[in-house]
Amino acid sequence: MFDDEGAIVHNATIRDLARPAEWLAPVRESPVAGRPLVDASFALNYALGGLDVGGYHVVNLAIHLACALLLFGLVRRTLELSSLAPRFGARAASLAFAVALLWTVHPLASEPVDYLTERTESMMALAYLATLYASVRAAIDPGARWLALAVLACAAGMACKESMVTAPVMVALFDRAFVFDSLAAAWRRRRAWYGALAATWIVLAALAASHPRTSSAGFATAPTSLWMYVLNQTVIVTRYLRLTVWPRGLVLYYGWPQPTTLGDVWPYVVVLAAVGVAAAVAALRWRRVWFLVAWVVITLAPSSSLVPIGSEVGAERRMYLPLMGLVAMAVFAVVEVWDRRANRAVAAAPNGHVRQVREGVPASLGMLFVPVALLLAIATIQRTSEYSSPLTMAETLVARWPGPGAETLLGTELATAGRHDEAVAHLRVAAAGMPPARFNLGSELLKTGHQDEGIAELKTFVHDEPRLDTTTDARILIGRAEAEAGRWPAAIEAFTAATEAKPLNADAQGQLAEALAGAGRFDEAVIRYRRFLALRPGDASGWTGLGIALATSGHAVDAAAAFSHAAAIDPGDAHFQVNYARALVDAGRAGDAVAPAERAVAIAPTDPVALDVLGQAYAGSGRRADARIAFTRALAIDPAYSPARAGLERIKNEAP
Repeated sequence: MFDDEGAIVHNATIRDLARPAEWLAPVRESPVAGRPLVDASFALNYALGGLDVGGYHVVNLAIHLACALLLFGLVRRTLELSSLAPRFGARAASLAFAVALLWTVHPLASEPVDYLTERTESMMALAYLATLYASVRAAIDPGARWLALAVLACAAGMACKESMVTAPVMVALFDRAFVFDSLAAAWRRRRAWYGALAATWIVLAALAASHPRTSSAGFATAPTSLWMYVLNQTVIVTRYLRLTVWPRGLVLYYGWPQPTTLGDVWPYVVVLAAVGVAAAVAALRWRRVWFLVAWVVITLAPSSSLVPIGSEVGAERRMYLPLMGLVAMAVFAVVEVWDRRANRAVAAAPNGHVRQVREGVPASLGMLFVPVALLLAIATIQRTSEYSSPLTMAETLVARWPGPGAETLLGTELATAGRHDEAVAHLRVAAAGMPPARFNLGSELLKTGHQDEGIAELKTFVHDEPRLDTTTDARILIGRAEAEAGRWPAAIEAFTAATEAKPLNADAQGQLAEALAGAGRFDEAVIRYRRFLALRPGDASGWTGLGIALATSGHAVDAAAAFSHAAAIDPGDAHFQVNYARALVDAGRAGDAVAPAERAVAIAPTDPVALDVLGQAYAGSGRRADARIAFTRALAIDPAYSPARAGLERIKNEAP
């Protein structure tokens, strides 16, 4: 659904696993641009099962479970470090399992699993966790192999998603929190390794420069400012926190930032300020809690502040990594409360019962998280069911987070379902607040017969959004509508603008050639047909159009060559054979025309046009008796077919 169309269904780079040059260079501006390892995983899926959706879901789920295992290992190994082992060592495995389990089944982590394209998030997270896990193992078992693994994992993450940029920073903060007494000490011991991790930023920079995604990052497609984006983030981040505690009413697409003021969002600012103060107090009171706070803030920062994303103000998948820190904080908060309660129980228990109380703590503590995990799992199952179809998902968007973006997606899906009147109604609402939606509205109006209104909407879209790739598609649609109405100058103007914007767009070149031919400007049409065929040499209809334009402008020999290409590309099409044979006759090569004319009659024995051309070929090559038979057969099928009657008359009037 949605981005899956560009990332998978129409992604030509994943079609051949044996051509790494393709899938290592995803299409610019696509959901996988600058993310070659994700594109490679889609190429592997395609090689194994084509577009069968099951295989893609299996891989997404496997990546999610691999993240869960790494999270378990990361928490366990951290709790077993010398600085934490005295308190948590005996319970390290059970607490790590609780953190990993609650995160795995949490509905807020479901989007990168259920939404195929968002494998970008889970693959990045897998590399992020692998980098941290290798760092922990290097602290426990010093050696070059774990450090090398961390660098490789970090570089791989940079090739999955840009959010990986914070991983080297988190490694340094982890070392400060759990391994070394100060950052200075960490730097003295590991500066070479930190440098190697930081060097992976070069990978990210190179991918971002060579395969940019300007249509989805920054403010390229949304009329907003940094301040407006920040104000919107107060609402979105507060919602993320609410969904962490009460994950109901999840939303797949939050759309553009909405116009707002500080006065509108002050309650959210107050909530975030209170949460920040509480986190700061906890970090000061309980040593190393600051690392979990930093984890949440830093892993969320790339999309919520450092790199504003104007086209999508919020996305629940962005909480995939931060959620781990929030879950860990919740688990260890429960542990803290439980330990204090247990200590009071131990202090109050008779001497003979102290051991029994202490031994009951780990088992009882583990049971506390089972009901919570079960409730989260049920909510995740319910959320997953909403991915049953794009239309179902679009309906949830409008119900839970109404706005131009949701209206656009719902209108598009209604149109796909054939519910055109409803689609137009939703797209009108969307276009009022989101100019790019005019493209969808204009397209749908054209499909429903509202040509003039559709053209007007598309022209407004082109004027308002000149930087979007879809403006070329809009111009092509305008040109087609104008051509259907017989307004050739307007059609030519639209198609010309499309070709100037995208000279390598074959559709634009081909449509312009047809419009020029329709306007009787055949010499210009020939030029455009040749440009079209340079891009699509296997298009038989294009060769036919070129042949017609050449023939009409008096280039019979060149026309015959063009028609021969069409006939060779699709030898089973009688019309292509007829055109080729007729062109040969017009070029004075009637003898050569016999073979394609006979093929045309063999393919379509009841076609009077094919029989007439066959008669002309026979007549021109001196086979008058055969020509008479062909013309007679044509008239038997269609007595009113005048070319065959004229041909028959010519034979009768000619001297034997």
